[in-house]
Amino acid sequence: MALSLPRPYHVNVNCSDLDRSLAFYEGILGFTRLARTTPSEPQPGAAFGLEQVQWDAWILAGASGMAGLVLDLLEWKVPTPAGRPATLTEQGFAALGIAVPDLAATLAALETAGHRVSGATVTDPDGTLLELVEGDGPAIVHLVVNVADLAAARAWYERVLGLTGAVEERTDAGTAVAACTLAVPGAPFSIELRQWSSPAPVARTPRRANELGIFRHALFSLDIHADHDRLTESGVACYSPPVALDMGPGMPSDLLALFFDDPSGACLELIQPPAG
Repeated sequence: MALSLPRPYHVNVNCSDLDRSLAFYEGILGFTRLARTTPSEPQPGAAFGLEQVQWDAWILAGASGMAGLVLDLLEWKVPTPAGRPATLTEQGFAALGIAVPDLAATLAALETAGHRVSGATVTDPDGTLLELVEGDGPAIVHLVVNVADLAAARAWYERVLGLTGAVEERTDAGTAVAACTLAVPGAPFSIELRQWSSPAPVARTPRRANELGIFRHALFSLDIHADHDRLTESGVACYSPPVALDMGPGMPSDLLALFFDDPSGACLELIQPPAG
């Protein structure tokens, strides 16, 4: 049975220097600051699969504000940032698709600022892969998940999240990939599952919550405890039962969160906000 998900909320990108990354996503790509989450003290980190957690983060909104998918740009304090973002063919979250109003002008601005640009693919200051497209924006329009078995991953997303999509084969300039784009109902956003054959796919050990790059994709839950039961009944292992998180000064104190992985090791998060 699929979860009771009304809509996606955010994609989390971990960075090593929040101010530097804000200059990139806000100053060049055009996102705007919506809310800051900065717990004043470390707290138990079972929800994240860690012992203790503390961070400083900004929720950044695109042109549609909270009606669109937002970006959770986060710098870890406890534990400190580690690792590196995924490369093109590594399993798990691999790239974030972002629409910008003027693609040519944005690419030129990125090159002028010294960022690595290859076609319409760029990297943020920590090396997170971004796939830019022209459109109404700024906006997060897709999230790439590299998988080892496309049919199995597609079946998992249909069974657990209720998402469906069509498979296509793409070959271009030495690359070959089978992909399945999963449309998210009620949102101008999709999840693209990719199974690479050329370049060769790369397996990756499970990522920890404080590793740089894309770590989790959060979705709202109408009933997080019931969804926890559904996941357990479906054989999906959660990091912990639903946990109340302290999000910092001025933020709700009774927000509940639940973390679990898809078959590729990409972390999904359910969030149940306070009533009202």
